[in-house]
Amino acid sequence: MASVKEVPVPRQRRAQRKRSKTGCRTCRARHIKCDESPGSVCQNCTSTGRICEGYDMCRLPHKRTVVHLPNTMNHLSWIMNSDEKRCFSYFHHHSISSLISFFDSPLWQRLVRQLSHTEPAVYHAANVLGAVQEDSEESGMRLAGVNLYRPRHRFALEQSARSFALLNERHASHDPLFKEVTLVCCLLFTLSELLLGQYNTALQHLQSGIRILNESEEYTHSFPTIDQSLVEAFMRLDIQSSHFGTRGPLLHMNKDAKKQWPSGNTGDTSPLPRNVQEARQELNRVLSKGIPFLSECWVLSSTEIKLNYNSMRLRQQSLLTSLTHHRQRLESFCKLSYANLSPKEQRGAEILRLHYLAQILSVKTCFFNGPIPGYLTPEYVALLSAHEELMEKFPERSTMTLDNGIIPGLYIVASKCPDYQVRLRAIKALQSWPHCEGLINSNVAASLTLESLKRELLKGKKSELSLIVGNNEEELVRFLFDTLSSTEHAAHWSPIRASRILQERP
Repeated sequence: MASVKEVPVPRQRRAQRKRSKTGCRTCRARHIKCDESPGSVCQNCTSTGRICEGYDMCRLPHKRTVVHLPNTMNHLSWIMNSDEKRCFSYFHHHSISSLISFFDSPLWQRLVRQLSHTEPAVYHAANVLGAVQEDSEESGMRLAGVNLYRPRHRFALEQSARSFALLNERHASHDPLFKEVTLVCCLLFTLSELLLGQYNTALQHLQSGIRILNESEEYTHSFPTIDQSLVEAFMRLDIQSSHFGTRGPLLHMNKDAKKQWPSGNTGDTSPLPRNVQEARQELNRVLSKGIPFLSECWVLSSTEIKLNYNSMRLRQQSLLTSLTHHRQRLESFCKLSYANLSPKEQRGAEILRLHYLAQILSVKTCFFNGPIPGYLTPEYVALLSAHEELMEKFPERSTMTLDNGIIPGLYIVASKCPDYQVRLRAIKALQSWPHCEGLINSNVAASLTLESLKRELLKGKKSELSLIVGNNEEELVRFLFDTLSSTEHAAHWSPIRASRILQERP
């Protein structure tokens, strides 16, 4: 007797409900239908004695992905909706890992993680950064600007408003943690605005944070209630801001605060760095003098350099001596300890080496107001080759970090090297890794140096002009000028003034 083939019974499909875009936050968190009463609260909550968290301005597009939440998420004392869970998870699992891709940092691995779980204002600011970073990565880190037609931008705007409201509620309090909470929010807002290309707003947030630090130092002569890693993050951004001011550095920490950086000179007998972190702090101390000096030199005319040559020459030689000395200390540390470092620490030590090479070459050539002599080409080639070698060691390239990484050195080669083909190699290296390092965006650096190279070749009628004609050349130029035209003080940025592309624009 033939067997009867069993026909599988189809599973009953769950009725798909339309995802509510207007339900209140409380009902959505409880996974119940909201009555969506008009006004600021819903009757469904008030009738049961619950506090209605109000309505969101927008919802993120539905995404069928698993949201991996931190283990401590269950201990939060406030209500989260599904969109916040997504962005908060993205911040913890992606943003933080990106921010520590070059160097480990207690700022992100401890302080910000903790505060985002205990302080609602930091929690909402973290959601802002998570949403903006995810959106920026989809656009290739092209500084899209604020676009309220983009759901993540609307969500970020709403989350930032919640964070600001919570900070304002505590403004008059004497809570000893309030300054640290506010500083963390300032930092998260600064990074978010930088990813959007909103440099004016980003520098305003940075300035607010530095004002808080200056006031804290004025009354306490130190920062006993503020985590040192947070102070150092603002110091690094303050140093970078030297290139983004209207007259030299836009922002300054107080002189006494600058002393927080480790000291050192050519005659010191201090012990060598014990680890990569200490070596990095030594470099930051030198950069705190070197970067403002370069931003000052790059915008001077040949006449101005001649008028101030003697005093500037002394500063240049002092910097070169200090850079050479600290570079030797780094090499001595690596000779003793490199083999015992973890792969990430070894990569960090190599990044520090690149910075010394780039900074020494930049300071050495800072008085050339025009073409760089050809005899320096080998130094630029060596610097580029070292960057290319390091880039091969980054299997997963981060899109955002506070640390200087590869962009400054590649920019120096792409903008200054006498050999045009070497410059083009550096530009392509910048294009291959779209990301931000603090205030510096690789797309801006690549498009600026490409446009400068093109204009030099046009003036000289060089045959190499055909090398830079590509499908994305016009797009990059359009991106550059759109970014500059939407930024109030862009004409005063030292790289922009040095390139003279705005003055020469047809």
